[in-house]
Order: sequence, then C-alpha cells, then structure tokens
Amino acid sequence: MGPDLVGYLAAAGLALAAAAFFVGRVTGGGANRRRELEEQLANAHEEISRLAEEAANLLEQLKTAREEHEAYRLNVVDHFSGTSDLLRDLTVQYRSVYEHLTKGASTLCPEGFVGLTEGLPVPEIAEPADEFSAPDIAESPAEPERAEEAGSFESTEPSAVDGDLEGNAPTPPG
Repeated sequence: MGPDLVGYLAAAGLALAAAAFFVGRVTGGGANRRRELEEQLANAHEEISRLAEEAANLLEQLKTAREEHEAYRLNVVDHFSGTSDLLRDLTVQYRSVYEHLTKGASTLCPEGFVGLTEGLPVPEIAEPADEFSAPDIAESPAEPERAEEAGSFESTEPSAVDGDLEGNAPTPPG
C-alpha cells in the first residue's frame, strides 16, 4: 500500500463520516425537534400578525369613538349655549314687560301703587360669553344666593302687579 492509497482511503473515510453525520442530522431526533420548533415559530408569526391586525382595528375603533365623543360634546356645548341665549332673551323680555306694567300702573293708578318703583332690583344681564363654560355641579341654583346671581324670576315677596282674577286692584307690598 502506497502513501497515495492511504491518503485516498483517509479522504474517503472522512467524506463517508461527513455524509453519515448529515444523514443522521436530517433523519435523527434533532430533525424532528427542529421541525417542531419551525412550526411553533410559524404559528407564533401568524398569531403576532393576527394580534397586530386586531390591535390596528381596535385603534381605529378608538379613533372613531373619540371623534364621535368630540362631536357629541360640541353638540352639547352648542345646545346649552343656545339655551343660555334664549333664557337671557327671555329675561330681557320679562324685564321689559315688568317695567311696562310698572310704568303703566304708577301712571294710571298712582294711589294704589305708592310703594312700586320702576325696574327690577336684579343685577344687569351679562352679555353672552364667547365660550360656554359648564357650571360647577356642586353649586346648586336652588340655593337662594345662587338663584339670585343667576337672575332667577322667583321672588320671596308678592309682586305689586299681582291682582286677583275678579278684577280687584292688587295690594301694594307692605
């Protein structure tokens, strides 16, 4: 046996050992584990994709809900601002009618309305604010001082222009 033959046999043995290693690797227990791990990885990628799509849908729903909430809030502000304007106009009209009745009563029946003065003893009606601001919920307009500040029409004293329904003259406040 010559040195060339030994070299060829050694190279063939190494090639055969490498081929046996790779065949064992592909067909052995490690290959099964590798396939299982690859399947788990693929499943995890699918689950992550599904969850990412679901998160995107939820974010879109949240955005829509926020837009709807903002539109609703603006509608509420507009509604109560309009209500405030209407109540202010009603107060001005009420004051005008009261002053008209007071002036007529003092002119036409001066002896029956000695204690009557012209005008209402309420503060001036404020001009509308540029922006609506909601009142503090803890403050109740039913409280007398809050009702007076709000320009309430209720009075604790009887009105001098209140007469009875049979046409009798009203009695002056005393």
